[in-house]
Amino acid sequence: MRVSILSIGKFENSPHKAVFETYLKRLKWKVELRELELKNSQNMSVDKIKEGEGALILKAWRPSSKMILLDDKGKQFASRDFAKLISDFAVAGDSDLTFVIGGADGLASELLKKSSLKVSFGLMTLPHLMVRSVLAEQLYRAQTIIEGHPYHRD
Repeated sequence: MRVSILSIGKFENSPHKAVFETYLKRLKWKVELRELELKNSQNMSVDKIKEGEGALILKAWRPSSKMILLDDKGKQFASRDFAKLISDFAVAGDSDLTFVIGGADGLASELLKKSSLKVSFGLMTLPHLMVRSVLAEQLYRAQTIIEGHPYHRD
C-alpha cells in the first residue's frame, strides 16, 4: 500500500508532529507527507484561498492515485469499516491512495469533483495538524486490523 497525504500548512513546532511521526514509524505501508502552503494569501478572499490551495493540491496529486478528501461533511466510518475500505481498495487494484487535508476555509470545489470519497473523523472540528495525527493512527489501526494484530479492540 502506498499512501500520500497532501496537507495545507506546516507542522513546524506543533506537538502533533511527534504523534504523527510515531505512527508513521509503526506503519509498514509507504507513507509520504507533502506539506503545501499558499504564498501571500493574507489579502485574498476565502474563495481565492480555497481556489489557490486546491490548485496546489491538484498539482501535487498523482491522477493514478485514488483521492480521498478528509472533510467534516464526509462519510464517517468505524475503524473496522475504514480498514475494510482500504483492504477493498487494495483488492480492487487501488493500492495507491492520496488523503487530502485542506486549509482552514475548506476544500475547493474542483477537489470535491475529482475525489473518489470524502471521509469525516466526526462532527467536531479538529485542528488541521491534529487531523494528520488522527489519520496516521487510523491508518496504523487499519493495517493492524487487516493483519489480524491485537492493537485494535472492539
